[in-house]
Amino acid sequence: MKKLFTILLVCCAVSLTSVAQSHVLTGRVTGEKGESLPGVSVQIKNTNKGTSTDPEGHYQLDAGEKDAVLIFRLVGYLTTEISTSGKSSIDVVLKQDTHNLDQVVVTALGISRKERAVGYSVQEVKGGNLTLTKEQNVLGSLSGKIAGVQVVGASGASMGGTQKIKLRGINSINGQEEPLIVVDGTPVSNNNFAGRNGPDLGNLAQDINPEDIESVNVLKGPAASALYGLRGQYGVILITTRQGSRKGNKKVMVDVNSAFSIEKAGNFMPLQNIYGAGSSQQFSTITVNGQTQLLASGTDESWGPKMDGTPVRQMYSFYPADPDYGKLTPFSPHPDNVKDYFVTGTTFNNNVSMSGGGENTTFRLSFNHTDIKGIEPNTYLKRNNLGFNGSLNLNSKVTVSTSFNYANNKGQRPAQGYYNGSRNFYQWFERSLDMKKLRQYKYPDGTFYHWNHEDVDDPDFLKKPGSDWNNPYFEAYENLNQDGRDRFFGNVGLTYDVLPGLKVSGAVRADMFTQSINQRKAYGGRDLNEYYEAKFENKEMNYEVLAQYNKTFDKWSLNANLGANLLTQRYTGIMGRTQGGLSVVNFYNLSASIDRPDVSNYLRRKEVRSEYAAVSLGYDNIYYLDATIRNDISSALPSNHNSYWYPSVSLSVVFSELLKWEPLSYGKFRISFAKAGSDLDPYQIYESYLLEAPYKGRDNSPYLPMHLPSTLNNNAIRPSLGNSFETGVDVKMLKNRVGLAFTWYNQQNIDQVLSIPVSGAIGYVSTVINAGNIQNQGVELSLNATPIQTKLFNWSSVLNFSRNRSLIKKLYPGLNTLQLDANTYSRVSVYLNADVNAAFGTLVGNAYQRDPKTGKILLDAANLPMFKENHNFGSVVPDFTGGWQNTFRVGHFDVSAMIDFQSGGKFFSWTKMLSVKSGQAPETAAMNDRGKNVRDPLADGGGVKVNGISSVTGQEVTAYVDAKSYYRTTLGTSIYEEWLYDASYIKLREVRVGYTFTREAHRRMPFNSINVALIARNPAMIYQQAPKGLDPSELSTGRSSISWLETGQLASTRSFGINLNISL
Repeated sequence: MKKLFTILLVCCAVSLTSVAQSHVLTGRVTGEKGESLPGVSVQIKNTNKGTSTDPEGHYQLDAGEKDAVLIFRLVGYLTTEISTSGKSSIDVVLKQDTHNLDQVVVTALGISRKERAVGYSVQEVKGGNLTLTKEQNVLGSLSGKIAGVQVVGASGASMGGTQKIKLRGINSINGQEEPLIVVDGTPVSNNNFAGRNGPDLGNLAQDINPEDIESVNVLKGPAASALYGLRGQYGVILITTRQGSRKGNKKVMVDVNSAFSIEKAGNFMPLQNIYGAGSSQQFSTITVNGQTQLLASGTDESWGPKMDGTPVRQMYSFYPADPDYGKLTPFSPHPDNVKDYFVTGTTFNNNVSMSGGGENTTFRLSFNHTDIKGIEPNTYLKRNNLGFNGSLNLNSKVTVSTSFNYANNKGQRPAQGYYNGSRNFYQWFERSLDMKKLRQYKYPDGTFYHWNHEDVDDPDFLKKPGSDWNNPYFEAYENLNQDGRDRFFGNVGLTYDVLPGLKVSGAVRADMFTQSINQRKAYGGRDLNEYYEAKFENKEMNYEVLAQYNKTFDKWSLNANLGANLLTQRYTGIMGRTQGGLSVVNFYNLSASIDRPDVSNYLRRKEVRSEYAAVSLGYDNIYYLDATIRNDISSALPSNHNSYWYPSVSLSVVFSELLKWEPLSYGKFRISFAKAGSDLDPYQIYESYLLEAPYKGRDNSPYLPMHLPSTLNNNAIRPSLGNSFETGVDVKMLKNRVGLAFTWYNQQNIDQVLSIPVSGAIGYVSTVINAGNIQNQGVELSLNATPIQTKLFNWSSVLNFSRNRSLIKKLYPGLNTLQLDANTYSRVSVYLNADVNAAFGTLVGNAYQRDPKTGKILLDAANLPMFKENHNFGSVVPDFTGGWQNTFRVGHFDVSAMIDFQSGGKFFSWTKMLSVKSGQAPETAAMNDRGKNVRDPLADGGGVKVNGISSVTGQEVTAYVDAKSYYRTTLGTSIYEEWLYDASYIKLREVRVGYTFTREAHRRMPFNSINVALIARNPAMIYQQAPKGLDPSELSTGRSSISWLETGQLASTRSFGINLNISL
């Protein structure tokens, strides 16, 4: 580590050396129609001095000699040379090159290739497109921007919650699939963490500073990721960070970016405001000093009396410290009591970077600070990022380079899901509750105010917690969920140019983090007071060497790569939880445990040795044949078969060079075949013992009991494999004004590592096997166009579309159905299954029982709907997904908007079901067709109208039934079909409106440019099939990439803010 930081300091020191300017040139580079051209390379001929244009096409450069020649280069445009003689300002107009489109893309192992030479689908998103609206997680910012990539996010209320990313559908039966993330060649962990009982701490991709990203390239299939072997089956996300440049004037460039936004909770579920707390429409009574008073019920539902202002004793009136102690107050609705709980969240994001370089050095240093205050009370997240990129030419042949990133996180997160106090507003609550009263959850005398006491006749009830739930403010301020993380990832590398065309490089890469979790259950709540603490440490090291050879022979080109890698992983965890309560109130420490604390720890180690090779042969800049091979030897696999090979072959043909058709700027056909794998976690092949709490025997000797786990390990286990075939075309037309990329793929994911049940007679509950085959077939379409391009106005548009079908081809001999997940309420369950010869992820549960002749619902003797078990509701996987982004430039104004969409798929909502069961949903207090409230007595014209076939008489029946029996007893408990929803949606993800002030337009301005923008994130849900209050785009549970269950979704958020960017 000392050597690493020594090299870093040397790079920094040498890079920051500067010299005086002599002949400074400025100017602007535009296209033929006057549009700004950012990223144009401006270089002094016969030197390595140069710079690049900013987003408005401006540049500044010290040309040295007054008669130098500048070279202007940009992919897709003709290279232009201009003499500087006698000039101090040079404006350049570049013409498009419609026949030499040698765009460079980043491929596996960070190897840069010409786009025309790549025989598989690669799609890139520029860093500037990821930070338009300041999304904090880089994965979230990819939503809708790449065909075949689906991001299932968490609510913004979770502040950095888990963002699950799927490439080309579901590729793993158990849903435990994650693409590998690689930053500047370094593989980095994307584990996700969650505390006990609900808080989502997010995945580790949030440690990557989006402001540091130059580009993201997504390798979606094994053909693109085969060189990553055991880690490449589920695709790879390649992140390239911003670098410094060898600028001729050696000037240090400084960029300051500051953003402030507010977040508001939105998409609230409609609720009824007619009936209040209680399980009966009659008030109960209480006698106080000989006087009978009406009592507002403390039950956690709203099947009570009408909220008509009747004076009653509310729960807070029994607390002596409350201003309304002993008073009767109106029994009235509080329509906004859910909305009143949430606060306005704020996010401050500040980023400062310095970049530059000299003739032999480059550097970029950045610092980012993010401070988030959540929309739930007493929640926050603070993050600091430090990043550095640098290179140093030791001589004409040797270059040292480094990239490192440090992240520090500290958060206090909200709980989510069922059984968490702040999530029960829609599930179990009272429409007559005053949230402002609940906010005073703790009186000056130390008494906690709880809203749901059902035992007010007990003289000591004030000393007891609520009957069913804690006060949500008690949850927010007493039951804290805290976490912190320190992380470092980066690399140090050396490159040696052995001969012209031949270079050898070596690198040491590291990814290390320490994650801490602390959780409290406070005294005074429903649960026994408790303290939980956990600490997890990860250290992954990669040692690699790579030889690269490039040579051109007349019309032939050869690109050859040969490398090796050693991966070592070490992961430790230690967890402790108090038992029997805390010996000292509010002293949260494991040593305060009344009984012996429950403490455990574990250690996981793994090593993978790899060799790989890649060869690309090109002919006449038209035909390219690629082949790769990788061998991995993993310590997690049995020693007698721990070595596996992963090949790939691809072909590309640039047919536009053959057709010579004027409207066709570029056309390429591609086809590929590949195999990639997915490794195992360690210790899944041999038996290992689990330790229990030690104790002393009768002879006072210590004993340490051990037992075997409930899962039988398998020493014949193999890694899962993905066999992929894909083909497609890339086309650019009308001088690159229109572009189209189309891909068809077929991937077979075989030898899935599954846990299946076994007979308890053998002493185990389950075993691990290789089984299963998921076939993924689909198409991807990416269309980009520039419909309007003039000197004053520019409109560019990108549409991404993908359609995938995941089919379970087989599971295991004799096994046709495998239960993947389940959700049970009141002994009734809904299941997520994998069925052979069916689409992946079928939902199974209770459905309406219907008459086979008419299809109408069967009614029992009480005219209530009947149900049947184990009905197949179809697949949770969407039919298609995509996104559409539009960018407009009008003079110095820029406007962009992006939507993403999904069609099809299903999910089950526990929240909607319980809102009906508890009498909060609007339909439970609606008017029927006779103009009466459904809760009115049947004799007075009330009740819910039902129509169906009587199971008693076989005749069609139209009747009215008691609303509480219908909604609470039947629909809210037994019939899950009612709470399954289509997951289709269209969501406006990003909106940005900005204006750029340039030095050219404001000559007295001391900065190169200033951009001010109004930004919005998730401002509107344009369309959704599911009821208002549920967001199908935010169903991430943190458990897997399969999204099908909503059990207490955090409130959706809308973010609005302002962003200021200054370039010095």
